[in-house]
Amino acid sequence: MTLKGSDIRAKKAELTAPGAFFEVEQLEIDGKQLTGFKHASLTTVELLNNARNHGELEFLVYEGERYSYARLFTEVDALAAQLQGDFEIEKGDRVAIAMRNNVEWMISCCAAILVGAVVVPINSWGKTEELEYAISDCSASLLICDEARFRLIEGRLNTEQLPIIVVPTSESFSRPENVALFDDVISSGLEQGYATPEIDPDDSAFILYTSGSTGFPKGVLHRHRTIGQAMMNMMFLGLLVAEFEGGPREYRGGAERETPLLTVPLFHATGLISGLLMPILLGQKVVMMYKWDSGQALKLIEQERVTGLSSVPAILQDLLNHPDFDSYDTSSLMRVSAAGAATPAGLPELIESRIKLPSRSAGYGMTETMAVCSTMSGALFDFKPDSAGVISPIVDVRFMLADGTESAPGEPGEIQLRSICCTPGYWEKPEANRETFTEDGWMKTGDIGLLDEDGFLHITGRIKEIVIRGGENIYPGEIEQIAYELPEVREVVVFGEPDQSMGEELVMVIYATPGSDLGEAQLREHLSTRLAGYKVPRTIAFWDHPLPRNASEKLHKLKVKEAYLET
Repeated sequence: MTLKGSDIRAKKAELTAPGAFFEVEQLEIDGKQLTGFKHASLTTVELLNNARNHGELEFLVYEGERYSYARLFTEVDALAAQLQGDFEIEKGDRVAIAMRNNVEWMISCCAAILVGAVVVPINSWGKTEELEYAISDCSASLLICDEARFRLIEGRLNTEQLPIIVVPTSESFSRPENVALFDDVISSGLEQGYATPEIDPDDSAFILYTSGSTGFPKGVLHRHRTIGQAMMNMMFLGLLVAEFEGGPREYRGGAERETPLLTVPLFHATGLISGLLMPILLGQKVVMMYKWDSGQALKLIEQERVTGLSSVPAILQDLLNHPDFDSYDTSSLMRVSAAGAATPAGLPELIESRIKLPSRSAGYGMTETMAVCSTMSGALFDFKPDSAGVISPIVDVRFMLADGTESAPGEPGEIQLRSICCTPGYWEKPEANRETFTEDGWMKTGDIGLLDEDGFLHITGRIKEIVIRGGENIYPGEIEQIAYELPEVREVVVFGEPDQSMGEELVMVIYATPGSDLGEAQLREHLSTRLAGYKVPRTIAFWDHPLPRNASEKLHKLKVKEAYLET
């Protein structure tokens, strides 16, 4: 079937029409008229309690442990009882979670939601100052952390004022006074009960901290209503794709049910959605790793018949380029999703070369939108593999120029969003809210993009990353994507450095596939055939090690730039 933009627009209208399962309606929220799915779950509590019906179905495989849904909720309920009883957590209190990916993280999140608390996932990769900042910034009433995070803040927090529950990871851990052990809390709560308070859809559910590259992160507030809408949006995409593919794809390679491999931290919006909330909603089995390891991931894909993984491009490239990839049976893999950054030009071909008939995916979203904005997979991805997908039916988008006017159709501008999934604001950051939101209610993303003639979104760069060379605005993202067309390019970032004559000059830092013979001359020749001369970087630096990444597993451009300038 040959797709056309008009076909996609017509199908979206059909699926969201009155009487359809994905019917949309106008809702007045904070004085604004916003579009939402009529039949979405109104609260996260509703979503969790519905998952109890999955019973003995297997929910989680993690470090040799297996959890059914029944076992999960037994421990969730025990912790909820203790949170409400011994720890006196009330509706609206903030419960901070600072752990690497583990089952205790999931149990803590669900239990806190069920007693009406606001869950605050904290970056587990942060140092002492970052942990302290987030705990203090959200005014946490309780901290649940693993031993490693506890050691970072031990002696820095007043445990008489802030109760702490610790998940030990070593036999030598000695429990300090006023600190509870996670397993002890669960055991004490098994015979107790709790009562979920009345939850309104517009009550706060999560505070997610941004993974910014400068300064301390900001707490992004999200309401219960947003979670149900984000889940419904993902299901809508699945049906939209199935409509163009003649129905849902059949499992293969021995897989019998949807089994995602969680490859990103749960404290990140992508991990929270794809690794916990969506699987719970749909009764999926999650395969989770304590930390990312491409070799271990291949073993798990083979052993657990993993059907899909969603991650940033850097992790997908790491997995698919693993030297032992062909030694493992990955035939169960059906879905591969790239999100969190623009899709490198060579990644679609890499996926297709490694995975048989893959349903490839990509998308664009932010912590501030609970990862909702544009998405595509399967037939839609194949139609526009270099884009970030089609705009969600519950998202309005516009593209603005620096002078405050909208860009011409098809021309780049700052992406601004208005959606039921947009955060109502940053936690106790009125100045940041004024900078982010326009007077008429649009959220500035700081990203540059455009909408093509078929309604697909394209991301071309970040406002703060624009390099101005001799008066010309240059978007590094465009140059990076051209470089990714060469299969030898594993990771690349482009940025500007000061120059007396031109103002700024372009620098490209490359990490090439180990063992490849890619040289500067070959790379320059490729760039010169695809780019205007002034866009070809003056300096190209080859690194012999992977480029640094931030907490969201995106390439950390600022750290690369700082390291380069220090040399």
